[in-house]
Amino acid sequence: MTDFTQRKYDLVVFGATGFTGALTCEYLAEIQDENLSWALAGRNLGKLEQVRDRLATLDPKLQASNLDLLIADATQTTSLDTVLSQTRVVISTVGPFVKYGTPLVEACIRQRTHYVDTTGEYPWVKQLIDRLDKKAQEKQIMIVPTCGFDSIPSDLGVYMVSDYMHSKHNLAVTDVKMSLVHVKGGYSGGTVQSIVEIMTNKDISGKDQMDPYLLATRQGVDRPSLPMIRRDRDFGDKWQAFFLMSAVNEKVVRRSWSIWADRGQSYGNLFRYKETMTFDFLPALALTLILYTVVPLAALLFKVPFLANKMKSMLPASGDGPDAEQRAKGCFEMQFIATAETEPYDKTVRVRGTVKGFRDPGYGDTCRMVAESALCIVKSLKDLPGNGGGILTPATAFGKVLLDRLTHNGGMIFEVKDI
Repeated sequence: MTDFTQRKYDLVVFGATGFTGALTCEYLAEIQDENLSWALAGRNLGKLEQVRDRLATLDPKLQASNLDLLIADATQTTSLDTVLSQTRVVISTVGPFVKYGTPLVEACIRQRTHYVDTTGEYPWVKQLIDRLDKKAQEKQIMIVPTCGFDSIPSDLGVYMVSDYMHSKHNLAVTDVKMSLVHVKGGYSGGTVQSIVEIMTNKDISGKDQMDPYLLATRQGVDRPSLPMIRRDRDFGDKWQAFFLMSAVNEKVVRRSWSIWADRGQSYGNLFRYKETMTFDFLPALALTLILYTVVPLAALLFKVPFLANKMKSMLPASGDGPDAEQRAKGCFEMQFIATAETEPYDKTVRVRGTVKGFRDPGYGDTCRMVAESALCIVKSLKDLPGNGGGILTPATAFGKVLLDRLTHNGGMIFEVKDI
């Protein structure tokens, strides 16, 4: 194991030949940071060379002599240790993570290498917490899953409105609701495969799937709930229905609440959180009906091995995804309404937070977010609230440092105002 401060690379992108991995590399090439030492890692040298050739068109300095290619396989411990012993931080985009992610995280802890990824597979994150959280804390290694569209906008959005409420009004937050009011983007085969893995995961019970505090260190006041449709004046009097990513985002946000509470900086003792997505009435109704009919049937069919294999073969394969033109047209906007914890006869205090991205949320902005998360560790480790290590969330790992990096030069918008 190489001394942390003497390692050859600041960061390595693991899974650089995959769809999201290659786009993350493109983002790192675009920023042209001459002080950043990084490398690409994957199983296939030929594919790695193709990625590097493409990167050289974005930054001519990224030729063979300046950007190393490392061979590593998630199923081969020795190759993982060899790569990780050379880098301070690793970005992982190799999913489904429940299949390929754990050996890499274990190797990070062995080699004292910090880790960020793009997973939205909360059953797998639960496994990491149960098995490796204490080890990561003991070695002061930051393991930070969910650093993409799952779940940075939600997690940092809630952190932002809570911090604003505390700093400006000296009040705790009692309730936050979020709506994805606008989105335009595609999906990749890897994302579809990860969703299927969550649906078919046998390591977590249905009861645990519904547990709002599955990932948290303590229980709060939120209770399990079923998807419903309703109109909400706070979001333009539009119809609110189920948001697919809420299944992971809400659990990540509640873990953040619990970790901040453990640190003595709680959002609020009565903190509650809920996510929805804005629709017109008929799409909202159709989605809700599908959730109560088609989804349960599909989940049952996926539990039958023969049918599961048949259906998986019909789904998009990993490596497929929206093209450059589609990604460039992508964008999203989330709005957060936070209510302060006040005395019964005091004036109600509420704030509205807004988070905007200007690229495809699942790929363009996800690649920005996971790369900037890694760069927080590379550039500002001593200033990070999570530098003590553990299985962390984006908000508890990076806090304001990541907010500043994401909003630099208008790359994304995170803003909050009184209502």
